[in-house]
Amino acid sequence: MLNQILNLNVYDFLMIFVRIGAALMVMVGFGGLMVPVRVRLLFALVFSVALMPVLGPLLPARPAQPASLTLLIFEEATIGLYMGLISQFLITAVQLAGAFMSFLIGISNAFSFDDIANQQSEVLTTFLTNLALVAIFITGLDHLMLRALVDSYSLFPPGKPLFLNDFSSVLARTLSASFVMGLRLAAPLLVFGLVFYAGMGLLSRLVPQMQVFFVAMPIQVLFGLWLVMVSLPVVVLVFLRYFANGIGAYVAPG
Repeated sequence: MLNQILNLNVYDFLMIFVRIGAALMVMVGFGGLMVPVRVRLLFALVFSVALMPVLGPLLPARPAQPASLTLLIFEEATIGLYMGLISQFLITAVQLAGAFMSFLIGISNAFSFDDIANQQSEVLTTFLTNLALVAIFITGLDHLMLRALVDSYSLFPPGKPLFLNDFSSVLARTLSASFVMGLRLAAPLLVFGLVFYAGMGLLSRLVPQMQVFFVAMPIQVLFGLWLVMVSLPVVVLVFLRYFANGIGAYVAPG
């Protein structure tokens, strides 16, 4: 009897840990190079153990065949990666906005390492991404992500067939929506860029002997950074609403 209980608990823990661990490896704020692998692993282990009494009854019976168990593990890992990628695609809106702003200000050649994107990004992009991440944790949206991960067991019950086409379609639509949101977040700089470059072109026609872009570059950088500073609170608030709506779609009502 004790042996059966231990085996059942190990099976429940394994099934929960696969989905939770896969999601936390890539989820915004919990994954990435900024969080050590051991910390992520420890958090996934503790979180999985804490969820066993709640999620254990939702798990299917242990498959008798190793092939069926392997397939079930693969499905759980796929769902976990999907939930983690959703958050990554949502925060892409800020990364795109930072890239647009950097180009319009004229500082797109200044790079620094972005821990969230795990690559070299523009300085302004890295700043906005880190600011958005801090805002996510300050406003408690990290709890919303974890709740959505738990509620995914209601949306995607373990052992049920996966709709991979729907997964890829939703990810594509989310990335497309993030691109549009990135343009909206950078809208003040887009208007500034259109007016500024049109004015510089007109000035170069009126005064051909003037080195227009040599004179205009400091003005472009200073005024552009000032405009970013002024619009930053609105940018963060709009992004947080967009991120909350994107994650909230996976939270069970009530």
